Amino acid sequence: MPRIACRIAIVTMLALSVFTTTAQSRWTEIPGIDLSKFKPSDFTDQELDIPYYLKHFHTFANSVTETGADKGFINIHVWRSPNDNKPYNARIMENILSLAWFYCTNRPWNIYYSSPALRVRLEAALSFWCRIQHTDGRFSEYGALKWNLPATAFATKFMGETLRLLKAGPPIDAAVLQNTIDADRKAIMAVLTMEDLYQHGRNYSNQYTNVWAGALAYLSLFPDADISKLLPERIKRSASDFQSPAGFFYEAGGTDFGYNFNTHHSNLWMAYHYSRGTPLAGSFIEEEKRFYNWIGYNAVPEPGSIYFTINRAIEMRQKATTTMSYFTISPLGEAVEGIRAFNLNSEEKQKAIAGARKKLEENWPNVPPLAPGEFSTFSPYAFLHRSHFQWYPSPQQKEAAYKKLPYIKSDKFIHQKMDSRQPTVFTYVRQPGYYACFNSGPRLKPQQRYGIGLLWHPKAGSFLQSQTDTENAAWGTKPESGKLFEADTLNAIFSINNKTIEPAPGNRDLKAGTLMISYALGNDGKKSIAFKEKNIIIEVQHRGRFTEYIPLLLNSTDSVQLISPGKVILQKAGESITILYNAAAKADLEETTLRAGKQRVVVLNLESNDSISYSFNMD
Repeated sequence: MPRIACRIAIVTMLALSVFTTTAQSRWTEIPGIDLSKFKPSDFTDQELDIPYYLKHFHTFANSVTETGADKGFINIHVWRSPNDNKPYNARIMENILSLAWFYCTNRPWNIYYSSPALRVRLEAALSFWCRIQHTDGRFSEYGALKWNLPATAFATKFMGETLRLLKAGPPIDAAVLQNTIDADRKAIMAVLTMEDLYQHGRNYSNQYTNVWAGALAYLSLFPDADISKLLPERIKRSASDFQSPAGFFYEAGGTDFGYNFNTHHSNLWMAYHYSRGTPLAGSFIEEEKRFYNWIGYNAVPEPGSIYFTINRAIEMRQKATTTMSYFTISPLGEAVEGIRAFNLNSEEKQKAIAGARKKLEENWPNVPPLAPGEFSTFSPYAFLHRSHFQWYPSPQQKEAAYKKLPYIKSDKFIHQKMDSRQPTVFTYVRQPGYYACFNSGPRLKPQQRYGIGLLWHPKAGSFLQSQTDTENAAWGTKPESGKLFEADTLNAIFSINNKTIEPAPGNRDLKAGTLMISYALGNDGKKSIAFKEKNIIIEVQHRGRFTEYIPLLLNSTDSVQLISPGKVILQKAGESITILYNAAAKADLEETTLRAGKQRVVVLNLESNDSISYSFNMD
C-alpha cells in the first residue's frame, strides 16, 4: 500500500475509533430531576401538566433500547396496550414525539434540552422507526409485516409535529434527519395513494384522517407538488365516504362518540392549525357543521354543569357516557357556532387553569406516579397540540350557541336522522316536559343497544340513559330465559297520528303530532311507545315472564323511591318524575357500579307476566 494511502487509512481508523468511543459514551444514563429545585410559578398556565412528564421523563427516555437489532425501540409499557408493546408495532414509536419535545424545548426547567444523552436516544429511535417501515411506506401494528392504515396514518401526524420541532431545535445527525423526512413522506404518499387504505378509512375515519394533519404539517416544512395535489382530492372525496348523512363520522361502519370526539378531533385540530385561512379549512368547517348538528341532537346538558350526557348506547367501539370524557376545546369553534355550546368558554378555561395551578401548588413537588402497563400513562398526545392554534368562545358566544341547541330553541318537535349505508334510524322527540332519543336498525356491533337511548328533563337534566354493552342496565325487555331484545336488530315502525312514516337517509323534521313507535319482541310479543305531550307510555306484550329494565341517572342529591305498588318517584334538582306501572308487576331498584359523568346508574326493574304498561310522567 502506498505510504499516503496507508496514512489516510490509519487516520480514518483513528477517526472511526474516536467516533465510536464518543458515540458509546453518549449512551449514558439520563438523570432524573429534583422538582423541589423548581417551583410551580416556573411553569406557565399552558405547562401545568408538564411537571408530571418532567419527573418521569428519565424513566421513559432510558427505556430506549441501546444495542442489537431493536436498537432505538422504546421498550416501556406507557403508551398502548402492554400486549402490543412489540418492536414491530409502529404505534409505540409515536412516542418519539415525547423524546423530541424535551430535546427541542428550551425552558428554564427543562434540563434535557439539547442533551447529548437524549440526542443519541432520539437518533436511535428515529433510525429504528425508519428501519421498520415497508419500502412502500406502510407500517405495521399487530404483527410483524402486518402493514395497516392506523400504524401508517398515525405515524404521519406524530412525525409531522416531531419534524417541526427538529427543524427549529438543536441539531441531530443530518443523515438520520433526512432519512426520517423521507420516511414520513413515503408514509403520507402511501395513505394518499393506496386504495385499500382509503377503503379501510371509509369504515374507520379517525384512522385515515390522521393524514390530513400529517400531510399539512409536512407541507408547512417541505413544499411538495405531489402531496399538494393529492391531499385536497382525498379530502373532497372523503366528505361523503367518511361522514354519514346523519352527521357522524364512520367507525366500524357506524357511529362512535369516543373516536369522533377524541382522535378524529385531534386530527381536525392539527389540520385546521395548518390550513386556517386557506380553502382547505373550508372543507373541515363544513364537515364540523354537519357533525355538530348530529351532536346537537345526541348530547344534552346537565344543570349547573359543563357536562353533556350522550345518547351513548348506539356507539360501535368505545364507551363514552358524557362529552367531558373527551375534548372540551376545538379551534374550529371560531368558525362553527355549534361547537361553542359544548366547549369550555374563556372564563371556564381560566377557572380550570386556576384549579390546576392550585392543585399543583398544594402538592408540590409531588406528582402522580408513573404507571407502566396503563394505556396512556406517558402519551405523545401530551405534546402534540402544544403549539397549535387554540380558540375559546366568550361566555356570551357560548350562551348564544347553547340557545340554538334544538331542544333549547324549541319545546316541541319530532326530528329524524338516518344513515345511508345501513337502515339505522335515530328519532328525537321534544315535548314541553321532556326530550327523548330513540334508536333503531340492524345490530352492527354486539355492544350496541337500541330503543330509548336517552330521556332528558329541561330542568332536572338527563334521567334515563341506556348503557352500552349491558344486559341489565340498558333500557329494554328481557324474557325470563333469553337475551335483551334491544340488544339485537330492532326494526321499528313509525307513525304520527296513526299515519305511517317511512324513514329516509339524511335529516328531516317530521310533522307535529303524537309519535308512535312499535316493534316486535322476537316471535312472542310486541312493544309500543307513545310520545305524548306530558308523558311517554310504553306497552309491552310478551308471552311468559319477562323483565323491563329502566336505567335511571341520579346525582348525589337525587333520590328514587318505590312509593307504592304501581308508583315510583324520581326526584331530581327539585323536579319530580313519576313512573306509573301495573300494580301487579314486581318492582325493585338495583344500584350499579356504572356512572355517567357524575351521575350513578340505578336500574328500576319491572317484572311481569304476559304484559305490562308503564309511563314516564313529567308535569
